[in-house]
Amino acid sequence: MAYRFQSSDKTVQKALRRIALDRIDTSLSALAKRELPRAALVHELRKNIKKLRGLIRLVRPVFPEYRDENAAFRDAGRALSTLRDSDVLAATFDKLAQTAELDAALRDRLRGALVSGPAGMPPDPDAALAAHHEALERFRRRARGWKIKEDGFDALEGGLGETWARAHQTMKAASREPTGLALHEWRKRVKDHWYHARLLTPIWPEMMDVHADAAGTLGEALGDARDLALLCEALTPLEDADDVISLARLREDRLLTDARYIARRLLSEHTDSLTDRWRGWWKEWHK
Repeated sequence: MAYRFQSSDKTVQKALRRIALDRIDTSLSALAKRELPRAALVHELRKNIKKLRGLIRLVRPVFPEYRDENAAFRDAGRALSTLRDSDVLAATFDKLAQTAELDAALRDRLRGALVSGPAGMPPDPDAALAAHHEALERFRRRARGWKIKEDGFDALEGGLGETWARAHQTMKAASREPTGLALHEWRKRVKDHWYHARLLTPIWPEMMDVHADAAGTLGEALGDARDLALLCEALTPLEDADDVISLARLREDRLLTDARYIARRLLSEHTDSLTDRWRGWWKEWHK
């Protein structure tokens, strides 16, 4: 089922429960079938956790259980991330190494240093997936009884506006100092807004699809730039890594140029203007 509100949803609270249960059940089904390779399975599970966090952020000011549920989703996502963290640096390095014309011995030495001893790697990946399955079952039991204090667009405006404002704030911070951490924070807030736009696409699909696509493109560019920034930070202490670092910096700069071009347009609107406009579309959708 699509990750979005539906005109048939009688209340925002019912929509919140429906969408959350759909994402949880999708993950539970994937874990039960185990048809995907482990890396792809972990990716899907983490993606659904991010969607759940994006969903509850949209109703954050009117959802009394937000803090506890967000912490639970965050912890579940972090536990899964230990199954893939070392792969990120390695994959980013491999893309660069294809064009950097590195000596084979140097390439292997640098790559080995990047992937050796990943912190937090669980000794048994199956145990981590089993623990995630148990967490999802707990999430499902709780989500069936979630309650929020408002309905209609009043239930959504505060969370939508807060996420939009934070996307602006993190953009400014990343512009001042584009470290891997700053880019990561900016990307997270852009991704939050992307989820919100996807959830609200039905209020006017012709307009919302374009907006959501722009937010998704910005998020991907920032993610790639963040990976390159983190790679540079990891390579800096290593000997003979200057050429790779220079190439990574060049690609990062190109990605950030593209990201800033999109962000200046996508994030140009004031928070009140965006929420007022989307409130009007919501009302028309519900006539």
